[in-house]
Amino acid sequence: MRHVWIFAGCSALALASPSYAQSAMAASVPRQDDGGAPAIQPAANAGEIIVTANRRAERLQQVPIAVTVVDGAQLARQNVNTVENLTRSAPALEVAGPTGYGALSIRGVGGISLAQSSEGSVGVVVDNVALANTSIDPPLLFDIARIEVLEGPQSTLFGRNSSAGVINIVTAAPDPSRTAVIAHADIGTRDNYIGRLAVNLPVSDNAALRIAGGLTQDPKVQYNRADDSWQKRKSEAVRGRFLWEASDKLTINLSGDYTHNHYDGGVQWAVFQSSPTSLLTARLNACGVTVGPSNTDGCAGPNRSNHTVFGFSGQIDLALGGYTLTSVSAIRRRTINELVDIDSTTADRYIQPQSGSQRNLSQELRLSTPNGGRVEGVAGLYYSSQRLTNSLTQVGNILADLPLIGACPLPLASLCALPFGQTRDTAVQTEGYAAFGQATVHISPRLRVLLGLRVGHESVKAQTGATTLAPGAVAQLTPLPGINARVSDTYVGYRVGVQYEVAKQVMVFATVTRGYKGPAVNDQAAGVSGSQLIVRPEIPTAFEGGFKSSLMNGRIAFNATGFYTRIKDFQASFVDTSTPANLLVFGNVPTYRTWGASANLFGRPVQGLTVNIGATFLVRRYGAGYLAPNALGQVVDVSTFRPGGSLKLTSSLEYTAPLTARLNGFFQADVVRNPRLFSNAAGDSVLAVDSWVNVGGRLGVKSADNRLGVSVFVRNLFDTIRSGARFVTPTAAQQLDPVSYSQFAGAESRRVVGLSLDASF
Repeated sequence: MRHVWIFAGCSALALASPSYAQSAMAASVPRQDDGGAPAIQPAANAGEIIVTANRRAERLQQVPIAVTVVDGAQLARQNVNTVENLTRSAPALEVAGPTGYGALSIRGVGGISLAQSSEGSVGVVVDNVALANTSIDPPLLFDIARIEVLEGPQSTLFGRNSSAGVINIVTAAPDPSRTAVIAHADIGTRDNYIGRLAVNLPVSDNAALRIAGGLTQDPKVQYNRADDSWQKRKSEAVRGRFLWEASDKLTINLSGDYTHNHYDGGVQWAVFQSSPTSLLTARLNACGVTVGPSNTDGCAGPNRSNHTVFGFSGQIDLALGGYTLTSVSAIRRRTINELVDIDSTTADRYIQPQSGSQRNLSQELRLSTPNGGRVEGVAGLYYSSQRLTNSLTQVGNILADLPLIGACPLPLASLCALPFGQTRDTAVQTEGYAAFGQATVHISPRLRVLLGLRVGHESVKAQTGATTLAPGAVAQLTPLPGINARVSDTYVGYRVGVQYEVAKQVMVFATVTRGYKGPAVNDQAAGVSGSQLIVRPEIPTAFEGGFKSSLMNGRIAFNATGFYTRIKDFQASFVDTSTPANLLVFGNVPTYRTWGASANLFGRPVQGLTVNIGATFLVRRYGAGYLAPNALGQVVDVSTFRPGGSLKLTSSLEYTAPLTARLNGFFQADVVRNPRLFSNAAGDSVLAVDSWVNVGGRLGVKSADNRLGVSVFVRNLFDTIRSGARFVTPTAAQQLDPVSYSQFAGAESRRVVGLSLDASF
């Protein structure tokens, strides 16, 4: 929410790079605790990895889509604690922007919206509950059984905000058979720490309670020289799950969770380029800030954020013969309170307080067929309702510096020294319902046909009041009228595919998928009305073909795919030349296309050794007529920006060996080559983030029974500073700087070295 406007002019943050099932060996690893290295296991069969990409358990090598699987133990070993960190384990996933607000993307599709009523393109599902506004406050990853990253449109089974893909998170379930305590801690440099604790308590022989908690403090990276503070983002979360296997036919799961995300201090971004003689540069220099490409320091007023997220869900599974009827009910709430200093200095030129709340209700009912029949599949009904309110204030002495160059727009220069500001309140109501089904039909022992269909209806109503005078201001800077608009749409999505086993361990497949991202209202618009307030649905059509194979008697899997996605009515920010002032609005641009190829080799070729190697080549193109501002504020047709393909490489190696009869040693290394990132749709070099190689690893020992372990870890071994995104510095022009740019620095931007401790009882 708070950083959305910064990306004006960026249609999607040009995020990149799909890949195949990295880390997929996790699903076949025998059960273990949530942290540290696994006990030495025999070479496993990569062909037996199980996933639930089609809402039922299937072998990964038989699923005709790309899926990445990561289990809880691997999350701990790689210090993956947030969705942003997951990009090191799931190559198809990318995040650009500030921590906790970054735009999620899969296969180069995804971006930040300028409308409160708009959803993201990547869905996040936790224990069968679809979350809303997934780029804001993504869930903390603790006490996780596994995570599945599904690539490409998944709207047939997962709904409106999964047009690019889905992150399906499955938390660890209560276990009636044992009492257990599992603990994990990371203590690192730059005041970085992570803690996880899970307690499993049997209530009876068919019921159990599991209570888990997690806390984290991101490494301190962005420093505020004005008040000697760091932006140390903290999160605390707790989850409780109750499992009751009431009979051999009835199972009940109840869950509740609470998360608190907050920080107080530091700066939101750092200026990396400014004009040498500008007032902005003088103010930064006076505070001790050295402006440059590696700058992560700032000099600003107070910055703080306080978010709470909580929810409850209930799932009932009832066996009906060989079929299973599942009901999932959920309610979730979020509240936010923030204060952001926008002007990058202590001059009090522009601050932005914000508060808001959100409530989501959902109900899903689905029926699954038994496995092994001629037809295997799932069908169901889905309903969701969302209510959102937001109040945004912008206030400060924004015009105070203009008299220095004789540019005060008011009758008297002294008036420009006064504070101006306004408040704008928004209320959004979203409702949707759908019927869906997908089936795999076994034509012969080797030939299968996939048929899926979703029919749904979405309605969005947004009311944004006319701006009012902000507290402490003498007048509004740009008074805006109210907005009252609604949009509804009935849609059809589908997936059709065929797969054929050309040999015992080789399967080829081809699919065509039509996805869906729901409509929205341009509820933060200025100076537009009528049809310009309506944002049409975004419709991707994806074509994919490839093969999946197993080698070395199943110990190694080699998969490759090619894909092409064409998106109609791509939702983005663009310059509307039909408005008198060529306003930047959020709406639909003609088309957006991505295509590429990926290959992945993964498995456990010998005892104790696990390898994952992936490579993806991605090309993207915008359709003609997509107008957006470049870094200098000039309106350009971004379809003329035709970058070459981007290449992302990922590799992970893990080796475990006995040191004594009671002690194992382990070594783990990750190397990720990230492609160049273009932060705006126009592809300006000054806003591009260069490619980089991120190296991390862990070295440690653990008891043979996996109860105790200790290791040392490093992330970003070579301390390479890489920004999350770059953009034009807000209020730079008002501080007499015509060309200034800033950048976000994320938790992965600096080297962190630390110690990990694991214990389970």
